Amino acid sequence: MPVFSEPIFSKLANRSVSVLDSGPDVLLPSYDGLGLANLPGTISHWLGGPKLGLPLLDDFMLEKLGQHYRRVVLVLVDALGYNQLVRLMGEGKADFWSRALGKGKLFPLTSISPSTTASALTTVWTGAAPNAHGIIGYEMWTQELSMVINTILHSPTTFAGSAGSLSSSGFNPTGFLGRETLGSLLAHRGIESQVFLPGSIGNSGLSQMHLSSTQLHSYIGESDLWANMRDLLNTRPAGRQFIYAYWSDVDSLTHRYGTYDERVTLQLESFSHGLEHILLEGLHDRARADTLFLVTADHGSLTTPIDEAYTLSNHPALCANLVMQPTCESRLPFLYIKPGSETAIRDYFEMAWPGQFSLYSRAEILEAGLLGQQDAHPDLANRVGDLVAVPHGDAYLWWAHKANLMKGRHGGLHPDEMLVPLFAVSLD
Repeated sequence: MPVFSEPIFSKLANRSVSVLDSGPDVLLPSYDGLGLANLPGTISHWLGGPKLGLPLLDDFMLEKLGQHYRRVVLVLVDALGYNQLVRLMGEGKADFWSRALGKGKLFPLTSISPSTTASALTTVWTGAAPNAHGIIGYEMWTQELSMVINTILHSPTTFAGSAGSLSSSGFNPTGFLGRETLGSLLAHRGIESQVFLPGSIGNSGLSQMHLSSTQLHSYIGESDLWANMRDLLNTRPAGRQFIYAYWSDVDSLTHRYGTYDERVTLQLESFSHGLEHILLEGLHDRARADTLFLVTADHGSLTTPIDEAYTLSNHPALCANLVMQPTCESRLPFLYIKPGSETAIRDYFEMAWPGQFSLYSRAEILEAGLLGQQDAHPDLANRVGDLVAVPHGDAYLWWAHKANLMKGRHGGLHPDEMLVPLFAVSLD
């Protein structure tokens, strides 16, 4: 079975020691050849596009997958963790993937940090690490807007039910990002980009931020996703193409039920059935030629308890030392603290959650390269808290003004969150 985990895990384990290395439940992201951040540059390389950041390790992965293709298809499954997929295959619950490995190859990659959708997808569409593109977490303090924004909904976090309200107030998603994105960069080389997104997010602010110079195809469910993608592939235009599809249901179900709940597995099986029988089996021989098919994820997930001990409103003494509510992710809280309160905050964490969090200063986080090692976004320091709480085990903080009903989370550095699959098969 062509699963290339041992050499990659060995390379990850042999990286230089960081101040953030804190035991077996912490896996730091790779930005230097073994991570999701290296995939955009590799896709551009395969298609003959411009150089875009560091590619995947060319002495290993490119040797296994080849050097050039006329079409690259990337399907991104939100929250499908590498550990999750391998476990399901071992339990006989992911039959398609086990069969597909007869022709394809499976690699583990690391996600980025924070291991969350807005940050990871921005990396996929720019080739830049989070420290460079500046989209840091699900919730982010932006000094230029003087507010904490939701980076998925593009709304102030304090306004419920106001998705897209930043744009309606004059906010320009593309201008805010301030970077040329993958579709535009490929277009300069005559490479066409086709994108499949759920109809509910096709014109969202985040999609507008990412998808300049692409052709959008919205879909309702897996049936029209696979049928429409099949039909597009079978047209076989003469030019080079990048074809991308995003599927969100694993993430939605994981948040509600937990990573390994039956409902998550059943939905993944349904998705895989359509992928196999509608898309792959429906391709003409001509459509398969010189085409590389990839499946990956933005991050994995970790099953977490619903526990009021992690609800911040139950800790008024801690909140009294914060300037505002935390930002980023419940599994990687950024804390903006009042002057002179650092010792009190560290003492409180150890009293309330002994051994469950490691606290690092902003300087330690940035110097360690947790968010990337490229030239920093000009507002990066403001978007990272004074202290960053790295959880251990299944710990988290909950500060939203609603009941905590989530049984699965991501954003942190646990291997279940950080490891994502890269399944690759040449369709020839």
